[in-house]
Amino acid sequence: MNRFFIFFIAIVAVACNSKPKEETLGSTVFIEQKVADFIAKYPEWTDGDHVNEEITDKFQHEVKRWSNEQDFLKGMPLQLKELRDTALNGQNFKIGTFAGYNDNTRVKGSLLNYIQINIDGILPPEIAQQVTIDGKYHLDAMMYRQGSRKDVKLIAVADFKGYDLGKYVFSVTKATPIK
Repeated sequence: MNRFFIFFIAIVAVACNSKPKEETLGSTVFIEQKVADFIAKYPEWTDGDHVNEEITDKFQHEVKRWSNEQDFLKGMPLQLKELRDTALNGQNFKIGTFAGYNDNTRVKGSLLNYIQINIDGILPPEIAQQVTIDGKYHLDAMMYRQGSRKDVKLIAVADFKGYDLGKYVFSVTKATPIK
């Protein structure tokens, strides 16, 4: 009985001292997950004051490739910054400029607070009437014009690292308010 008790204590001690496997929680925001995966794949991207330009070039190509995917804006919280009138081929419509924004209520360490992206959204009249300046939305949209690769960059100032994903034009089919 004494040996069994010592054996049991040893097993419990080993089990308590073993480190649990770290689980990475995936984001439901397509862009955030893709940026997180890229950073994990290239931890040497930035080393102190030095930025590896080859990896930045890879990042630019990846972001451009991601923007072609149907889920590119899936779950991405965007804030309407500007609403303007325009005309194309004699037809009047509105364009809303949406941007990523910082939100202190997000989970600590959320990459969304470090991701900049600008979307010019071509808005049908019924959606243009529903949105408000400074309102926050999730967009369902189709790519109209892809952004420029040169606009995609790493922003590194002192200890701050941010990711500018550039500017795109999308035809908005739905703008769901974020509560």
